[in-house]
Amino acid sequence: MAANIERRGNTWFATLHVPKDVQPILGKSKFFETLKTTDKRIAETRAAPLVAQWKARIAAARGQSDPYIDSALQWKRDHDTNPAPDVVRSFIEDEARKVAQAKGSEAGATFYAIATGAQTPMSTLYTDWAAQLTLAPKTIDQMKKDVKAMVDHFRTIERVTSASVREWIRDLMQDTPTKQGYSASSIKRIVGFCRNFWCYLQEHEKASQDTQPFMVPAAAKKAAAKTTGAKGWIPFLPAEVVKLWREATARDDHELADLIHLGMYTGARIEELCSLKVEHCDDSALHIVDAKTHAGIRTVPIHSAITAKVKALKDASKDGYLISGLTFNKYDDRSNAVGKRFGRLKQALGFPAGKVFHSIRKTVVTQLENAGVSENLAADIVGHEKPRITYGLYSGGHDLATMREALEKLTYPT
Repeated sequence: MAANIERRGNTWFATLHVPKDVQPILGKSKFFETLKTTDKRIAETRAAPLVAQWKARIAAARGQSDPYIDSALQWKRDHDTNPAPDVVRSFIEDEARKVAQAKGSEAGATFYAIATGAQTPMSTLYTDWAAQLTLAPKTIDQMKKDVKAMVDHFRTIERVTSASVREWIRDLMQDTPTKQGYSASSIKRIVGFCRNFWCYLQEHEKASQDTQPFMVPAAAKKAAAKTTGAKGWIPFLPAEVVKLWREATARDDHELADLIHLGMYTGARIEELCSLKVEHCDDSALHIVDAKTHAGIRTVPIHSAITAKVKALKDASKDGYLISGLTFNKYDDRSNAVGKRFGRLKQALGFPAGKVFHSIRKTVVTQLENAGVSENLAADIVGHEKPRITYGLYSGGHDLATMREALEKLTYPT
């Protein structure tokens, strides 16, 4: 760490040289920031997180290099530092004409605007924004993907206006022979992430404080309103769940077959079942301790139809999980790969896109409702918030015997 601090006068500073390949993107050759201390040991402690952040920015920048923008930024530095800027400007005009011939007139105009300082590229600012995100890794990856698409489209801050954003969103929603347009929910997500980036620019005084160009257009709002309640996951019929289970078994995909078997008698989410450990399963109940909501943390009685299956899975487990042998993806999620296998299975059997693994959960809830089980009792079983304030805030929940009696009403054709 001593190599990343230097003393000027009596004060220590954190430093890090920027590799040449990313200097055009980051707009500097060196990171440099005061540590506000005369003590070397304190300086080393304070410098560590700064250097780590700088290295993350360098790593991110290496994935965002754009020769077209890099060249324009290099010309801008020459233009700003040359004692004869008018001479440099004539060379920039020549380069802009070359870019226009190779990439089109709009690209040439953008190159000239960046190189002369008339417009500010967003690529460097995007890298800095991405480096400071602290959300869940999967969310960060989606945010970076959505915002990067916007940055690649507009290139510079000055080209982002309310009108140009509306036109861009209309293009995203439009179906073409080569791609399907984004759904209203996806547009809402993209606009939200781009708004986050724009607020970052405003906080750093790179964008006007008076405008927020990223708004969900009326067309997307209307589309979302039409699909609210109508669109969503469709419950499987009980016979369809059995068909899926049998087909997974016939294909010797025992992990998927076991997952379906457990899901059809518990109503648990796929993530809950895949993260369920043997230590959280006793002879009478499954204790779900890893769920997406607080209400999801619950105990589910074991239906008589899967008692033997749960015991067999516990005895056969080789990795401590009830469903053994599943792999983690880069987001530390065990359900991703087997979930995709379920998707391929249901597609091969001709089920529509609206029927997914979560539809089995809806099948369970539908059966409970048809059997006369109260909404509060069903909520305790599947891990939903109670619909009314009295039970939702004050009730400790139903006991296992009551929940088991309700679950035993689940039946499937043999």
